[in-house]
Amino acid sequence: MSQLGKPSALFWIVGVIALAWNGLGVGAYLQMVMMSAQDFSALPELQQKLMERQPVWHSAAFPLAVFSGFVGAIMLLLRKRIAVRLFLLSLVAVSVQFVGYFILDGYVEFISGQGWIMPIIIPILAVGFWFFTRNSEKAGILS
Repeated sequence: MSQLGKPSALFWIVGVIALAWNGLGVGAYLQMVMMSAQDFSALPELQQKLMERQPVWHSAAFPLAVFSGFVGAIMLLLRKRIAVRLFLLSLVAVSVQFVGYFILDGYVEFISGQGWIMPIIIPILAVGFWFFTRNSEKAGILS
């Protein structure tokens, strides 16, 4: 059995950030699926229409992205190579989700001003977590 490389403080910081970020995503997903009819009716009308018209493939991308990212972050902190594949799966799901937003009628009109922050940050972080984990694997930090 070969000896693993010693992770830097940055490794642990990125791992904890990835876990927290994806944990927030899991929480957001659970909040969305457990939304009561009363909460749903309080959403803006355009948002209600967008959510009602969402195709299954688009709806499935959100939980796939956040749960694979969350488990990937746990595996990263446990220094397991499977983290690379889980973050790649998360990245692919994020890509499907956000490409879907731009091809689904009405979504671009729904976003305004600060609403563009998350559609920019989420894919950047997904790429960053995958890239960091892949480099950690190449550096011999993951087993």
